[in-house]
Amino acid sequence: MNFVIAVDLEGISCVVGTPNEGLTKDNVQYKFACEQAVREVNQATKALYDCGAKKVYVWDNHGGSLNLDYMTLDKRVNILAGVGLKHRFSGLEDKLIDGVLLIGYHAKADTSHAILAHTCNSTKYQYIKLNNKTVGEIEIDALLAAANLKAPVIFVSSDDQGVLQAIKELPWIKSVITKYSIGRNAGLLKHPSTVLDEIYKNVKDAYMHIGDMKKYKIKKPIQVEIRFLRLEDAQAANNSKTKEINLLDPYTITYNINKIMEIY
Repeated sequence: MNFVIAVDLEGISCVVGTPNEGLTKDNVQYKFACEQAVREVNQATKALYDCGAKKVYVWDNHGGSLNLDYMTLDKRVNILAGVGLKHRFSGLEDKLIDGVLLIGYHAKADTSHAILAHTCNSTKYQYIKLNNKTVGEIEIDALLAAANLKAPVIFVSSDDQGVLQAIKELPWIKSVITKYSIGRNAGLLKHPSTVLDEIYKNVKDAYMHIGDMKKYKIKKPIQVEIRFLRLEDAQAANNSKTKEINLLDPYTITYNINKIMEIY
């Protein structure tokens, strides 16, 4: 059985960031986040191989990618990294993937008091809605995993708010809460070693229940609504020649798509 581990950084254990900053290379917690992400990925990888996995692919997808120290990743994995991909999970479509794991993910943009909550880009979008319901990267990547890889999401690690949102939409998954949110940059944090133990245990549990996992689907056509933080971005999107876009107000656009890969 083959698996993909998609890795973000905001939901990694003990990461809270700093006010008014993204988790970029200049942030004081970026180095720790990258190092702990490797440790968490390695625990998930070990759990999968201990259960009999044939191949594990690690997708480094935070920001512009190239975040993880690849030499310290489990040497049995293959790595998807870099920018300019045709779509998310690009390059893995022919690998016959059985399940996708989302490690270090975070709550969606319109979540109060969640650590580093945002959707896709914290400086660009106020929210993204699909069929009139706000979604985050957990839901979007679950839809894209089903569409591009024909595979279900089987495991999610995030703060308590991110896990709560994941379980609401993907009730079959196994999960690990890495920390409990108090505010955007504050939380009650589990020790990183405790999180590693929990990831190993719950990823094994996910593997053992792979038959219960489901592909996440959405009714089509899909109505997309995006509210930008800056009206210039909304106006630029409204001028796009690739989609028929409606401008609801100076900050908000809507358009319809038939495939989730067309969301961007």
